[in-house]
Amino acid sequence: MRVTSVVFALFFVANSVYASSSIYGSAFDYKKAEPSSVYFPGKTRAQIASYCKNERLNTMDLSACAHFQYENTISDLNARVLSIEKTIKEGDKENAAYQEPAALPFFKRAQMNWQLYRDNDCYSDVYSLGQASLRFVDFWDCMTRITKNRIDELTKPNTDE
Repeated sequence: MRVTSVVFALFFVANSVYASSSIYGSAFDYKKAEPSSVYFPGKTRAQIASYCKNERLNTMDLSACAHFQYENTISDLNARVLSIEKTIKEGDKENAAYQEPAALPFFKRAQMNWQLYRDNDCYSDVYSLGQASLRFVDFWDCMTRITKNRIDELTKPNTDE
């Protein structure tokens, strides 16, 4: 009986050590990920974009390309957010003359909460896959999709499309 207990204990310890040492078995923090340009040294953004259109990419290439797409999309979103913040700030100055509350802090809080939603939704999706080889491709695709949706929301804020 004691031997069986020891064998099971060793199995579970070995399994947890393996899972934590695998890139698929540990928590992933996208904010700590190296830029996709590290994967494509010496390549221009146009060259990377062209390469990523290739249909015969291996898993690491697919992941780096998905990350590259996200970087492009988040760059677009950040530019859009800066433009909106500038507009809101100007409106806040005008509204201050009438003792109206500032809108900018609310917009910034909304953006921060949206980012938290996006991150958690994509983490939930990727961790529900388990140790899948394409989990990071799925993660970056999720981040890109939700970020593009946010750009659309900010570009057409008062439409019901």
